[in-house]
Amino acid sequence: MSTQKENEDKGIIDWHSGFEGSLRLILREYKGFIDITREYPLSMEPLKMDFLVLKNDTGVYIDNAVGRGFLKHNIIEYKSPDDELNIDVIWKTIGYAGIYKSLGNTVNEIKAEELTITIFRVRKPVALFKLLDHNGYIVENEEPGVYQIHGIVSIPLRIVVIRELEDDKLSAMKIMKRNAKPLDIEKFLQEAKDYEDLEDKRSADAVLQVSANVNKELYERLRGDEKMCEALKEIMAEDLKKAEAQGVEKINKLILVLTEEKRYDDLARAAQEPSYQAQLIRELVDPNYKG
Repeated sequence: MSTQKENEDKGIIDWHSGFEGSLRLILREYKGFIDITREYPLSMEPLKMDFLVLKNDTGVYIDNAVGRGFLKHNIIEYKSPDDELNIDVIWKTIGYAGIYKSLGNTVNEIKAEELTITIFRVRKPVALFKLLDHNGYIVENEEPGVYQIHGIVSIPLRIVVIRELEDDKLSAMKIMKRNAKPLDIEKFLQEAKDYEDLEDKRSADAVLQVSANVNKELYERLRGDEKMCEALKEIMAEDLKKAEAQGVEKINKLILVLTEEKRYDDLARAAQEPSYQAQLIRELVDPNYKG
């Protein structure tokens, strides 16, 4: 992909919100036992780590490839497909863990043996793994997509390669990438259409916003499948309602402006040509627009 396309993606696609949605969904069965905080503040200054997953009940076993390694305090760093994962990112995240540990109300309230670090990335960081191996650290592939790094720090340190995940319980995370597998998307849509909890629906919507943006052709094909199309509509019903309401509001405002300015020819043409109506609405919203 060209640099220009990468820059465009960075400006359009909210990868972190999508990842947050997928993280919440893969842990949704345990929401009564954990808290997930985005951009957890580490000081009075704007120093924040990406996510903190706090297990309120350490006796609860999270049965998926991501959650199995969680202890009580779990520091999470997410690198979008356009971000680099290198040795300095690892040390930065270790630094976050160290600062977080020091924030207890009493000495050693947050125990090192109750901490974990997990860094997520779509692609395998081949150069980083080579460097770690060269420096004498051990990279252990625990299960598909999950790598434990031994020797840097005593607390568990893992790197999750989203592209390599095979756990069927992680479909929300597996579709958070370019060139997602159609079967993974279909599985997620079938799961998500049965969500009743509002928070789960919003998380699913955040995941789909990203996945659909980076897999446009695939989602266009899925829209041709009646069953899949209905599932998409159900999941994104809230967004569709908002978009419809905004569209109606803009059209009503356009009609009012054209009527007040006695631009009856424009009004008549807009009624016949949706593309001309869209152009007039754009002019109305953005006075600097030159169609």
